[in-house]
Amino acid sequence: MSRPTRSAGVVRGRAAALGGFAVLLASCQPAAPPPGPDPATLQAALQEHAERLLWIHYRLDSALNEIQQAEAKAGEGNASAAGYHAAEAYRFVLAADDALLEQGQGLQREFNLDAATINRY
Repeated sequence: MSRPTRSAGVVRGRAAALGGFAVLLASCQPAAPPPGPDPATLQAALQEHAERLLWIHYRLDSALNEIQQAEAKAGEGNASAAGYHAAEAYRFVLAADDALLEQGQGLQREFNLDAATINRY
């Protein structure tokens, strides 16, 4: 049997150092993300829902203003103007109702909620 030469020992030492370095690099990889939804995606969805709810609030507030104007015109005896403002109020309420329905359906889809179970109360 031949005795290992000095160069073979150096090669083995370098291989061991490279192997140790590879193990060290493998352990330094970024941690896996926590389970559940991505926080950035969740925040964007919440922002979108908040904006939609503000839009609905604006429509309902506009409907209230139109109702008040219709009442004032009716009090003045101006039936035509009262009818116009009442129709505008109705249009705003319908738009808000449609948007609220869409918002609810979107939340049901997003959170995988069973509409039959939720809507029975």
